[in-house]
Amino acid sequence: MKKIYLFVFLCALVTVASCHKDVEEFRPYVPTQEDLDPLLHQVPDALSSTAFLFGGSIPDTTLTTSNGVRVFLADTEQLFADETGATVPCSTCPSLKIEVTTVLRKGDIIARGISTSRYPDARMLESAGVVEIKASCNGKALQLLPGRYLKVQIPADNVSPGMEIFTGKIDPVDGWQGWTAIGTQAFWAEWPLVNPPGLQSGYELIVPALGWSNCARPVIEQSSPFCVTLPDQFTALNARVFLVFKNTRAVAELKGDDATSTFCFPEAPLGYPVNVVVLGKTGGQLWLVSNFTEIGSNVQMPLTPQPQEEQQVVNFLKNL
Repeated sequence: MKKIYLFVFLCALVTVASCHKDVEEFRPYVPTQEDLDPLLHQVPDALSSTAFLFGGSIPDTTLTTSNGVRVFLADTEQLFADETGATVPCSTCPSLKIEVTTVLRKGDIIARGISTSRYPDARMLESAGVVEIKASCNGKALQLLPGRYLKVQIPADNVSPGMEIFTGKIDPVDGWQGWTAIGTQAFWAEWPLVNPPGLQSGYELIVPALGWSNCARPVIEQSSPFCVTLPDQFTALNARVFLVFKNTRAVAELKGDDATSTFCFPEAPLGYPVNVVVLGKTGGQLWLVSNFTEIGSNVQMPLTPQPQEEQQVVNFLKNL
């Protein structure tokens, strides 16, 4: 009888050992630096950027983009300077290029990395439209001469009071920091349309520099920290987290670090409905999750992104 028990016991050991070979050992994913830029570059519409080319003298003129933004050039012989501050008359530039980029969609705000929070206090801004203006002569970047300004008009079907002008704050090392108020109000304006005939309402901005400008107003409601915790495979190395506000053009990016899976925004305005959007990448796999909520006090939200195809993520961002 003992021999029978021993035989059965040995058979059981062999069975367990043979089964163990088919079990995959769990190896936790260690986050590594991932580049989401190739994905994000597919989001903005090609028509959101317009390039205007000139050669020689330029009379006073108005540049109009495909989405109706207007940029006014006046006294162009005394408008631009090179990087040393020396005046660059347009008549001396055989190849003058002026690029105007307009950001009117929340997905484009995410894609271009220009979330609508104020610098340095991180208060949220409600944007009526963002414009970037760049100028170059023979491929070399230009700037506005001191004391010179550009007039910019941004179309809007419904104009709101209290809009101000903000310029983008970019750190040479850390990149985008937020929007800095220049202490100037945006004006309501109307201008004629040719095709079809009519009047267009909108905002008029007097901007003191090339680069990013935002027609916006601060969100004045009481605010509170808002945090999102992701699975351990995601950190700031390979994921980005956003609050995408409903019914208003506002996007906040939550900040994390390379060692933890928690992302936070310090000044989320209470009571606002938002979609919490997470983008991630592990190797060749993209991840996405979008969760609707209303901002409350000291939110700590766990979220788990799901695998997605690249085109699915691009389409989602385009439709925000």
